[in-house]
Amino acid sequence: RRIIMQRYFINENLTSKNTFVFSTDDLHHLKTVMRSKNGEKIICIDINGQVYLCEIDEVDKGIISIVEKIEENNELDVEVTLVYALPKGDKFELVLQKATELGVTRVVPLLTRRCVVKSDKKKFSKKLIRYEKILKEAAQQSRRNKIPEIVNVIELKELDEYLGTYNLVAYEEISKAGKHMALKQSLDKLESGDKITVIVGSEGGFDQDEIVMMESLGITACSLGKRILRSETAPLYLLSVIGYVREIGK
Repeated sequence: RRIIMQRYFINENLTSKNTFVFSTDDLHHLKTVMRSKNGEKIICIDINGQVYLCEIDEVDKGIISIVEKIEENNELDVEVTLVYALPKGDKFELVLQKATELGVTRVVPLLTRRCVVKSDKKKFSKKLIRYEKILKEAAQQSRRNKIPEIVNVIELKELDEYLGTYNLVAYEEISKAGKHMALKQSLDKLESGDKITVIVGSEGGFDQDEIVMMESLGITACSLGKRILRSETAPLYLLSVIGYVREIGK
Protein backbone atom coordinates (compact mmCIF):
# COMPACT_ATOMS: atom_id res chain seq x y z
CA ARG A 1 0.00 0.00 0.00
CA ARG A 2 1.30 3.43 -0.96
CA ILE A 3 1.91 5.73 2.01
CA ILE A 4 0.98 9.37 1.43
CA MET A 5 3.52 11.45 3.35
CA GLN A 6 2.67 14.84 4.82
CA ARG A 7 3.99 17.74 2.73
CA TYR A 8 5.41 21.03 4.02
CA PHE A 9 6.54 24.19 2.26
CA ILE A 10 9.83 25.55 3.61
CA ASN A 11 10.50 29.27 3.15
CA GLU A 12 14.23 28.90 2.43
CA ASN A 13 16.63 27.42 -0.09
CA LEU A 14 17.57 23.86 0.97
CA THR A 15 19.98 23.14 -1.90
CA SER A 16 23.18 22.98 0.14
CA LYS A 17 21.73 21.95 3.51
CA ASN A 18 21.69 18.63 5.32
CA THR A 19 19.38 19.71 8.13
CA PHE A 20 17.02 22.61 8.84
CA VAL A 21 14.53 23.73 11.49
CA PHE A 22 10.77 23.98 11.03
CA SER A 23 8.89 27.26 11.47
CA THR A 24 6.60 27.63 14.50
CA ASP A 25 3.39 26.98 12.52
CA ASP A 26 4.73 23.90 10.77
CA LEU A 27 6.19 22.56 14.00
CA HIS A 28 2.79 22.94 15.69
CA HIS A 29 1.17 21.00 12.85
CA LEU A 30 3.87 18.32 12.95
CA LYS A 31 3.67 17.78 16.72
CA THR A 32 0.10 18.60 17.71
CA VAL A 33 -1.99 17.89 14.64
CA MET A 34 -0.08 15.01 13.02
CA ARG A 35 1.45 13.68 16.27
CA SER A 36 4.59 12.80 14.33
CA LYS A 37 7.50 10.90 15.89
CA ASN A 38 11.26 10.93 15.44
CA GLY A 39 12.30 8.88 12.43
CA GLU A 40 9.14 9.51 10.40
CA LYS A 41 9.52 10.53 6.76
CA ILE A 42 7.92 13.70 5.35
CA ILE A 43 8.09 15.62 2.08
CA CYS A 44 9.42 19.19 2.09
CA ILE A 45 9.38 21.70 -0.77
CA ASP A 46 11.79 24.61 -0.60
CA ILE A 47 11.39 28.19 -1.81
CA ASN A 48 12.56 27.21 -5.31
CA GLY A 49 9.93 24.48 -5.66
CA GLN A 50 12.51 21.68 -5.20
CA VAL A 51 11.06 18.61 -3.50
CA TYR A 52 12.95 16.64 -0.82
CA LEU A 53 12.34 13.42 1.07
CA CYS A 54 13.13 14.26 4.70
CA GLU A 55 13.26 12.60 8.10
CA ILE A 56 12.27 14.00 11.48
CA ASP A 57 15.37 14.05 13.70
CA GLU A 58 14.04 15.83 16.80
CA VAL A 59 10.31 16.47 16.69
CA ASP A 60 10.30 18.61 19.85
CA LYS A 61 12.82 21.04 18.36
CA GLY A 62 11.61 20.75 14.77
CA ILE A 63 14.97 19.53 13.48
CA ILE A 64 14.60 17.88 10.07
CA SER A 65 17.25 16.13 7.99
CA ILE A 66 17.25 15.84 4.21
CA VAL A 67 17.37 12.26 2.93
CA GLU A 68 17.29 12.84 -0.83
CA LYS A 69 16.21 15.20 -3.57
CA ILE A 70 13.08 14.15 -5.48
CA GLU A 71 12.57 15.07 -9.13
CA GLU A 72 8.92 16.06 -9.18
CA ASN A 73 7.17 18.93 -10.94
CA ASN A 74 3.41 19.30 -10.62
CA GLU A 75 3.22 22.88 -11.93
CA LEU A 76 1.66 24.05 -15.18
CA ASP A 77 4.20 24.94 -17.86
CA VAL A 78 2.67 28.44 -18.16
CA GLU A 79 2.16 31.12 -15.53
CA VAL A 80 -1.51 31.89 -14.91
CA THR A 81 -2.61 35.08 -13.17
CA LEU A 82 -6.25 35.23 -12.09
CA VAL A 83 -7.61 38.75 -11.67
CA TYR A 84 -10.89 38.30 -9.80
CA ALA A 85 -13.35 41.06 -8.88
CA LEU A 86 -14.34 40.61 -5.24
CA PRO A 87 -17.57 38.58 -4.90
CA LYS A 88 -20.03 38.48 -2.00
CA GLY A 89 -19.71 36.22 1.03
CA ASP A 90 -17.15 33.44 1.22
CA LYS A 91 -16.98 32.81 -2.54
CA PHE A 92 -13.54 34.39 -2.70
CA GLU A 93 -12.09 31.83 -0.29
CA LEU A 94 -13.64 28.97 -2.28
CA VAL A 95 -12.07 30.29 -5.49
CA LEU A 96 -8.67 30.68 -3.79
CA GLN A 97 -8.72 27.04 -2.74
CA LYS A 98 -9.94 25.61 -6.03
CA ALA A 99 -7.78 27.90 -8.19
CA THR A 100 -4.74 26.62 -6.28
CA GLU A 101 -5.73 23.03 -7.01
CA LEU A 102 -6.10 23.96 -10.69
CA GLY A 103 -2.59 25.44 -10.94
CA VAL A 104 -2.98 29.22 -10.65
CA THR A 105 0.30 31.12 -10.20
CA ARG A 106 -1.01 34.39 -8.80
CA VAL A 107 -4.35 35.80 -7.62
CA VAL A 108 -5.07 39.51 -7.97
CA PRO A 109 -8.23 40.72 -6.19
CA LEU A 110 -9.97 43.52 -8.11
CA LEU A 111 -12.45 46.26 -7.20
CA THR A 112 -14.87 47.20 -9.96
CA ARG A 113 -17.95 49.40 -10.21
CA ARG A 114 -20.38 46.52 -9.72
CA CYS A 115 -18.62 44.91 -6.75
CA VAL A 116 -21.06 44.67 -3.84
CA VAL A 117 -18.13 44.25 -1.47
CA LYS A 118 -16.63 47.60 -0.52
CA SER A 119 -12.97 47.30 0.38
CA ASP A 120 -9.64 49.06 0.05
CA LYS A 121 -5.99 48.16 0.49
CA LYS A 122 -6.06 48.79 4.25
CA LYS A 123 -9.15 46.65 4.89
CA PHE A 124 -8.06 43.90 2.54
CA SER A 125 -4.54 43.66 3.98
CA LYS A 126 -6.07 42.47 7.28
CA LYS A 127 -7.40 39.38 5.50
CA LEU A 128 -4.21 38.52 3.62
CA ILE A 129 -2.78 36.24 6.33
CA ARG A 130 -5.95 34.12 6.26
CA TYR A 131 -5.95 34.01 2.46
CA GLU A 132 -2.26 33.02 2.36
CA LYS A 133 -3.03 30.17 4.77
CA ILE A 134 -5.81 28.91 2.47
CA LEU A 135 -3.43 29.00 -0.49
CA LYS A 136 -0.70 27.17 1.40
CA GLU A 137 -2.99 24.40 2.65
CA ALA A 138 -4.53 23.92 -0.80
CA ALA A 139 -1.04 23.79 -2.37
CA GLN A 140 0.04 21.10 0.12
CA GLN A 141 -3.13 19.06 -0.46
CA SER A 142 -2.87 19.22 -4.25
CA ARG A 143 0.87 18.39 -4.31
CA ARG A 144 1.93 21.69 -5.80
CA ASN A 145 5.60 22.68 -5.99
CA LYS A 146 4.80 26.31 -5.24
CA ILE A 147 2.28 28.27 -3.23
CA PRO A 148 0.37 30.74 -5.40
CA GLU A 149 0.97 34.42 -4.70
CA ILE A 150 -1.83 36.75 -3.62
CA VAL A 151 -1.47 40.53 -3.77
CA ASN A 152 -3.44 43.32 -2.17
CA VAL A 153 -6.65 44.45 -3.84
CA ILE A 154 -6.25 46.66 -6.93
CA GLU A 155 -8.38 48.93 -9.09
CA LEU A 156 -8.63 48.72 -12.88
CA LYS A 157 -6.13 51.55 -13.34
CA GLU A 158 -3.45 49.32 -11.74
CA LEU A 159 -4.21 46.34 -13.97
CA ASP A 160 -1.41 46.75 -16.52
CA GLU A 161 1.17 45.63 -13.94
CA TYR A 162 -0.36 42.15 -13.91
CA LEU A 163 -0.73 41.47 -17.63
CA GLY A 164 1.07 38.68 -19.45
CA THR A 165 1.76 37.34 -22.92
CA TYR A 166 -1.97 36.75 -23.41
CA ASN A 167 -4.75 38.55 -21.56
CA LEU A 168 -8.44 37.65 -21.51
CA VAL A 169 -11.50 39.05 -19.76
CA ALA A 170 -14.66 36.94 -19.46
CA TYR A 171 -17.55 39.02 -20.82
CA GLU A 172 -21.03 37.59 -21.28
CA GLU A 173 -22.06 40.14 -23.94
CA ILE A 174 -19.52 38.54 -26.31
CA SER A 175 -21.45 35.28 -25.95
CA LYS A 176 -24.72 37.01 -26.83
CA ALA A 177 -23.06 38.43 -29.93
CA GLY A 178 -22.10 34.91 -31.00
CA LYS A 179 -18.33 35.47 -30.71
CA HIS A 180 -16.93 32.33 -29.12
CA MET A 181 -13.45 31.93 -30.55
CA ALA A 182 -11.21 34.37 -28.63
CA LEU A 183 -10.45 31.97 -25.77
CA LYS A 184 -9.60 29.06 -28.09
CA GLN A 185 -7.46 31.25 -30.34
CA SER A 186 -5.38 32.51 -27.39
CA LEU A 187 -4.93 29.04 -25.93
CA ASP A 188 -3.92 27.65 -29.34
CA LYS A 189 -1.06 30.17 -29.43
CA LEU A 190 0.04 29.61 -25.83
CA GLU A 191 3.53 28.12 -25.48
CA SER A 192 5.52 26.75 -22.57
CA GLY A 193 6.89 29.58 -20.44
CA ASP A 194 4.24 32.08 -21.53
CA LYS A 195 2.24 34.14 -19.06
CA ILE A 196 -1.53 34.34 -19.35
CA THR A 197 -3.84 36.60 -17.35
CA VAL A 198 -7.55 35.85 -17.05
CA ILE A 199 -9.95 38.45 -15.64
CA VAL A 200 -13.35 37.65 -14.14
CA GLY A 201 -15.97 40.05 -12.82
CA SER A 202 -18.08 39.90 -9.68
CA GLU A 203 -21.77 38.91 -9.66
CA GLY A 204 -22.79 41.95 -11.71
CA GLY A 205 -20.07 41.55 -14.32
CA PHE A 206 -18.33 44.54 -15.90
CA ASP A 207 -19.66 47.85 -17.19
CA GLN A 208 -19.18 48.44 -20.89
CA ASP A 209 -16.73 51.29 -20.24
CA GLU A 210 -14.64 48.98 -18.02
CA ILE A 211 -14.42 46.52 -20.92
CA VAL A 212 -13.41 49.38 -23.26
CA MET A 213 -10.68 50.40 -20.80
CA MET A 214 -9.37 46.83 -20.61
CA GLU A 215 -9.42 46.46 -24.38
CA SER A 216 -7.32 49.64 -24.61
CA LEU A 217 -4.67 47.76 -22.58
CA GLY A 218 -4.66 44.94 -25.13
CA ILE A 219 -6.97 42.65 -23.15
CA THR A 220 -9.28 40.48 -25.28
CA ALA A 221 -12.92 40.02 -24.26
CA CYS A 222 -13.92 36.36 -24.52
CA SER A 223 -16.95 34.14 -24.17
CA LEU A 224 -17.03 31.14 -21.84
CA GLY A 225 -19.73 29.39 -23.86
CA LYS A 226 -23.48 29.64 -24.27
CA ARG A 227 -24.41 29.58 -20.60
CA ILE A 228 -23.96 32.35 -18.06
CA LEU A 229 -21.63 31.20 -15.29
CA ARG A 230 -21.67 32.41 -11.70
CA SER A 231 -18.78 34.62 -10.67
CA GLU A 232 -17.20 31.80 -8.65
CA THR A 233 -17.63 29.27 -11.49
CA ALA A 234 -16.09 31.34 -14.29
CA PRO A 235 -12.49 31.48 -12.95
CA LEU A 236 -12.52 27.75 -12.25
CA TYR A 237 -13.83 27.04 -15.75
CA LEU A 238 -11.04 29.14 -17.27
CA LEU A 239 -8.33 27.49 -15.15
CA SER A 240 -9.69 24.03 -15.95
CA VAL A 241 -9.62 24.74 -19.69
CA ILE A 242 -6.04 26.08 -19.48
CA GLY A 243 -4.96 23.03 -17.48
CA TYR A 244 -6.58 20.66 -19.97
CA VAL A 245 -4.93 22.36 -22.95
CA ARG A 246 -1.47 22.40 -21.32
CA GLU A 247 -1.44 18.95 -19.68
CA ILE A 248 -3.98 16.59 -21.25
CA GLY A 249 -5.20 17.90 -24.58
CA LYS A 250 -1.83 18.19 -26.32
